[in-house]
Amino acid sequence: MASSEEPAPDGQSNAANETHDAKMAEEKRDAKIKTAIAKGQSLTEAGQFHKALCIIVDAVNLCPCDPEGNGKGRHDKDKSCHILQCMAAVKSDPDALYQVTKGPCACGYAWPSCMRPLHALALDALADCLDKAGQHTAAFAVALATIRLDPASAVGYCRGGRILRYLLRGCSQPSKSPIGRSVALILSGEGRPPSAVLLRRLLNSFVKVAVRNTNLLRRTPKDSYNVVLQRMAFHLEIEVARRDPVKEFPLEVLSMIFAKLDTTDVVRCVRVNKQWKRLVLQDSALWADLRLPRPGNPGRLFPLFLKKHPGVKSLVIHDASQFQLTEARLYQIVRGLRQLRRLCLTAGKPYPTRERLNLFSAVPPSGPLTKMGLEQLSCVSYDLDMPVMQLLVLSIDTLTVLDLVSTGPNVSRAFKSIQLPKLKKLRIIEGDPVVLSRASAVAAAMVPWIEMESIVKATPNLEQFHLDGFMASWRLNRPPTIDKNGLWPSLCKLVLGPGLRYALSAAFTPWDSRFLPPLSSNMRSIELLGASPDIAHNVLFTTASNTPITNGWAPPHDDYITPDFPNLEVFRCISGVLHPRLLQRLLDPSVAVGKLQVLDLAVTTSSGFPPLTPSSNVNLRSDFIPARDLRFASSENLHTLGLHDFNFFEDPTSRFGATSEFNGEPFIEWLNLFPKLNTVAVYPGQWDGVAPFIMKLILHPKVKVIHQDYLRGVHWDNAQKLAKQHGVVLHHTPYHMPVGWPLVED
Repeated sequence: MASSEEPAPDGQSNAANETHDAKMAEEKRDAKIKTAIAKGQSLTEAGQFHKALCIIVDAVNLCPCDPEGNGKGRHDKDKSCHILQCMAAVKSDPDALYQVTKGPCACGYAWPSCMRPLHALALDALADCLDKAGQHTAAFAVALATIRLDPASAVGYCRGGRILRYLLRGCSQPSKSPIGRSVALILSGEGRPPSAVLLRRLLNSFVKVAVRNTNLLRRTPKDSYNVVLQRMAFHLEIEVARRDPVKEFPLEVLSMIFAKLDTTDVVRCVRVNKQWKRLVLQDSALWADLRLPRPGNPGRLFPLFLKKHPGVKSLVIHDASQFQLTEARLYQIVRGLRQLRRLCLTAGKPYPTRERLNLFSAVPPSGPLTKMGLEQLSCVSYDLDMPVMQLLVLSIDTLTVLDLVSTGPNVSRAFKSIQLPKLKKLRIIEGDPVVLSRASAVAAAMVPWIEMESIVKATPNLEQFHLDGFMASWRLNRPPTIDKNGLWPSLCKLVLGPGLRYALSAAFTPWDSRFLPPLSSNMRSIELLGASPDIAHNVLFTTASNTPITNGWAPPHDDYITPDFPNLEVFRCISGVLHPRLLQRLLDPSVAVGKLQVLDLAVTTSSGFPPLTPSSNVNLRSDFIPARDLRFASSENLHTLGLHDFNFFEDPTSRFGATSEFNGEPFIEWLNLFPKLNTVAVYPGQWDGVAPFIMKLILHPKVKVIHQDYLRGVHWDNAQKLAKQHGVVLHHTPYHMPVGWPLVED
């Protein structure tokens, strides 16, 4: 017959059950203590002190360190022995108070010890209630009891310091008042009549000991009580709260700290005290990279500074007009900073103003200028002839980076007289950046001409090229003298901005009309943002007769020559449509090896008119679906995907697709083809329904970064809130994602 008794659980199961029950009981007790403290504090604020005291005392007794009825009896109501013992310890030496907390009261009572934070918080609420009820002596005694409970916690010290500070403010009241009696008791061991001077001295000693004990004994990170205590010590001008890191850290560590600051903050450090000033000014490493984001006029001290810091290697002035950069000061920079390798000057004046400084007009007694050895020269809104070309000539053999932004229209003429064999990066931009971003608004008659032949010949080893704001051509009405094939063999990054045009005339030979040399297989990044898709065809594709393709409407023929870009990582063509078959020929080599990482395209033409729906677009089939027709671009390592001027909504009742409705679902379906996708750029145009579409993108599990320019007002606020909830970074970047490279790179 089977036994009716269940098998007894083993010892391990019993222990686990007991642990779980104990944990549940502890959580329930803590919740009850928190509720009681909150209720007591609420009653205290309402002035119902008697009810608050009863509730808070019950909360204190709930702590298991001394259960009610099973522990020691309470200390006698007269707590003068307790207060006098602690105050005597505060006045003697820093360690005395800690020793007092480890022993009994002067009357022999053994104070409880507990490291539970809730116990200290309950006692703090009790002291707060007593203090607001006018029982300052009892409140101060409870604060000291909180310190005895846990001398490593800042809770009791904060309450004690607050009570002493309150008593100090009312120290002038009569001795028979509650404040006067409390002050008399606390200072009764002085042997002199109570005074504000004595009480302030005691307060300083108390806070100093408090900061020291909490810093030495603290077991957990700083909380709000530690912050309050530190702030209290700072306002009392206690030295422990005003420690100078210069005195605490070795010079090597301080140099590393100061090196993390920008130049403006380093200059502020000079003003702290003499010791900081001496340390900062003597550390030459802090001034090697000198950046002035908000420069002021240095005045007569500038030559002295250059004399003391000749080792400056990088000088960046973001607003030279505020800096008041004159010809004399520019000469001083060139003459005094012989180790300068990077010079970036932004005039700080709006386009089309260009600052003109004749560097060679300053003729000091020190004599003419010699070679500088600059590796980077970046000039924004400075005249090309003076001083840009003057600075360029001084570093012609060492320059690797050159930025010419709004320096004038005669750039190609300037390059005819120089050779830059070591130049790797070249940026040439002319015009107002805002107008350039709106390519359709740039009038062709206002765009200056640039001949690329002289630039290509002067920079044989160029690797990165950024051009914008010009009417580009190879030669003007002259027969070609050199073969373009093989030029710029090291070029790997090309950026053609939205304000670029190119010259095409019957007077040119077809090969002449191609304004750049054929791109080599080294290309890693191609960004074509020109106002016309013809620029993309001119740069990328030719026929068997080397004639640039200028008509991309029709599918490619067999004699089309497509460059081979196996290393292509970034491809952006947002000026207009490239036929899908041309795109496939262009991207297949890099997609096959998983190199393509950024793809940014336009669906419709940029002819100045609003975007059209695919049903009326002659470039693409009416049933164009990116996930199907652009599946060939599904690179396994692609992380950024962009699409411009698109709307997949079709209205069968409208012959021309004229509608304000918007459908972006095919774009969302396209995202699923890319396993590593995290960034999208969405610029569909001003359609109704784009805001909900961006909300869907924020909720998409793959999307972590979004670039767009549609959201404004309430839509932007709601999208920002939703993006923050889902960990998505939402950018408002007008017209397109940032292109090129930063003006100042580290």
